[in-house]
Amino acid sequence: MKKLLAFIIGLIAIMATQNSALGFNITSQNSGQDILMLFAPQADDPVHIVQASFGADNLLLDARLENKSHNKIQIYRLGWVSVIKKDDIRMGRGELVTVPEKVDTTAQFDIPSSAVPSREDLSKHPTGVVVYIAELQFQDGTKWQADAKKLRKEAIEMLK
Repeated sequence: MKKLLAFIIGLIAIMATQNSALGFNITSQNSGQDILMLFAPQADDPVHIVQASFGADNLLLDARLENKSHNKIQIYRLGWVSVIKKDDIRMGRGELVTVPEKVDTTAQFDIPSSAVPSREDLSKHPTGVVVYIAELQFQDGTKWQADAKKLRKEAIEMLK
């Protein structure tokens, strides 16, 4: 019985890892139209989203970030790519968010709800939205920004 339970848990862990590597998606309804909600894998970036929850209104409720650099993060900003039509792709960025000092951001950590993507972008009835980590500031003062052109291209590919 213990071996069966261990096998099932292992199988679930493998499936969860595969889903996070490809980007998480949720299909939800907005004004009767399906919107595919994804997050970018950002495999080569120092921090990426490994889990996210979106509300009925398609706004990000919360997310779990993984810090591969293991440098303490002080500030972060989320961004998104919204695909309205094949030739109408919009990019947006949320507000800078200061992480409370007591939060350990050197490995995995959770972030609270955010107004991402913007209600304005959602009102355009996109076919899909890809959320990503847009900007970071580490405790040592160094800053990092995502490559917006690369993320735009990846988002278009993800939402085909």
